[in-house]
Amino acid sequence: MESKPRLIEEHIQKNKRDTVVICMLMIILLFSVFFAIGLILGAPPILTMMIGLPVALFYIFITYSFSIQSVISAAGARPANPQNREEKLLIYKVEEMALAAGLPTPKVYVQESKDINAFATGHKPADAIVCATTGCLQQLNTEELEGVIGHEMSHIMNRDILVMTVTVGVVGAIALIAEIAIRMLFWSGGSSGNKKGGGNIIVVVIAIIFIILAPIFSRLTYLAISRKREYLADADGAYLTRNPLGLAKALEKIKADVPDDPKGSKTVAPLYISNPFKRALRDSIWSTHPPLDERIRRLRAM
Repeated sequence: MESKPRLIEEHIQKNKRDTVVICMLMIILLFSVFFAIGLILGAPPILTMMIGLPVALFYIFITYSFSIQSVISAAGARPANPQNREEKLLIYKVEEMALAAGLPTPKVYVQESKDINAFATGHKPADAIVCATTGCLQQLNTEELEGVIGHEMSHIMNRDILVMTVTVGVVGAIALIAEIAIRMLFWSGGSSGNKKGGGNIIVVVIAIIFIILAPIFSRLTYLAISRKREYLADADGAYLTRNPLGLAKALEKIKADVPDDPKGSKTVAPLYISNPFKRALRDSIWSTHPPLDERIRRLRAM
C-alpha cells in the first residue's frame, strides 16, 4: 500500500508524457489533412505548409481554450444546487475525494438524465469539473456514489482530463474537415488535381486516401486511449476510497441500467464512466470503454 502513491506519481508522469505525444500526433494529423486538401486543390506544397501548420496550431489552441465550456455545453450540464439534498451530498463526496487525492476541489455539475453516469473534464486539477447525472444521485447509495466520484477524481489526479478533453475536439475537427474536403472533391470532380499530368494524379489519390483514413485513425487512437485510462481510473479510484466494491457495485447497476435517457452529444461519450448511448459488454476497437464485466471482475479481485 505504501508503494501505491509512488506508482500513481509514475502514472501521472507517464500520462503527462503521453499527453504531449498524443497532442503532437493530433497536430500532425490535423496539419496533414490540411496539406492533403491543398494537394487536391492543386496548391503549391510550400504554400500549403505555410498555411496549414499555423491553422492547425491555432485550432489546437482554440480547442484547448474553449474545451471545458464545449464539453459542459455538449452535455447540457448545470452547476450543482447545494439546496438540493442529493446534490449537496454529491458536493460533499467530491470535496471528500479531492481531499483524499490531495487536489483542489473541482467544480460540481449535474446533468438531468435518468441514466446512471458521471464524467470529469478540465485542463488541470485547478479548473477541473466533476459532473454526475440525476440518475446517478437517485439510484446509487452512498458507497456506490463514492466509488463513482473516486473514479472521476482519479481521471483528474492522473491528468487524463486534459488529453481526453482536448482530443475530443480535435478528433471531431479532423472528421468534419475531411468530410468537407471529400464533398469539395466530389462536386469539383477532382479537376483541380488533374491539371498537372499523370504523376500528380497519384499524389492526389494518396491524398484522398489519407483524408478518408485520417478521421478513422484519429478516432481509433482516441478510443484506445479512453479504454486504457478507464482501467487505470478504476484501480486508482478504488485506492482513493479504500473500497473497490463500491465502484464494482456501481458498475453493476450501470450495466443493468439500459441507457434509455441519454443526454448531450455522442462526441463527449468517451468522457463518461460508461458510454451513455451504448453499454460496452464486449471488447472492441470501436468501443469508447472497456467491457463492464471485465472492469467489475478486476475490481472484485482487488
